[in-house]
Amino acid sequence: MVGTASSTPVFDIAFTEAVCNVLAATDAPALSSSELTSVLRVVGIHRLDEGANKRTRLLTTLHNAQVSRGTGKTLIGFLNAAMSPARYVSEPLRWEALRGQLNAVLVLYGLRVNDEGKLARGRTAATLSEAAQLSGELLTELRHRGCHAVLLDYCSEELITQSLFHAMSEASKTIPDRIRRHTGLAGDGAALYDQALGSQNLTPLVQINPLASDSEVSEHRGFKNMLVGIHGHYRNPRAHRTRLGSTEARDDFLDAFSLFSYIHRRLDQAGVGA
Repeated sequence: MVGTASSTPVFDIAFTEAVCNVLAATDAPALSSSELTSVLRVVGIHRLDEGANKRTRLLTTLHNAQVSRGTGKTLIGFLNAAMSPARYVSEPLRWEALRGQLNAVLVLYGLRVNDEGKLARGRTAATLSEAAQLSGELLTELRHRGCHAVLLDYCSEELITQSLFHAMSEASKTIPDRIRRHTGLAGDGAALYDQALGSQNLTPLVQINPLASDSEVSEHRGFKNMLVGIHGHYRNPRAHRTRLGSTEARDDFLDAFSLFSYIHRRLDQAGVGA
């Protein structure tokens, strides 16, 4: 835990602003205005000050309260109340996301939100890249979703630096690379998948089921078509454009990794070596 009222000075306004930028951001998983007001009541503040947006209103409210009370305990109490797991019983993923975003900031100050949702001492990062590594926001979320180990192995550096564009690009390569190593084939895309999973004229080298019925044959063909779709939708576009000017929505990124994880689990079941 971080200090008591008598030992906790008013936090630097830059620190308070960093916390407010996460908890009062415009988009999810940040808190709504009504949620912020509810949390503020826990520390004896009954309204948000006026301002241009939620972030500036919360910053003014929390900074001025600390100054008038002469202690940083107000900010600690607010953060602890905002991150109380009891508030997120029905939204555990939201809590994990908020905690990850906060820890990416707090680690620069030698602080963190612990498993109980409390502000606590932690390791201090000297650089932004080190902060990303120590906070591990994306890695935490992906592990929570059961991300396949192959993806974490291939994309560890990109995930640590939180480069969604490069992580998505590397992740999309893991599927053809795994199939090439297992079969000894060369090539990429539809040509590779026709040879590996079969076509009208080619016997499959990789089968996701026994192919003993029309239903199983249909499932196998659908799986192959899904791999071709992943190549066209995820792999090729990122191979022909740069990171600059490109954006990856966080939810789309996480959903893509869930899809890739499903593919790898089916390859596990088919006996394809990782």
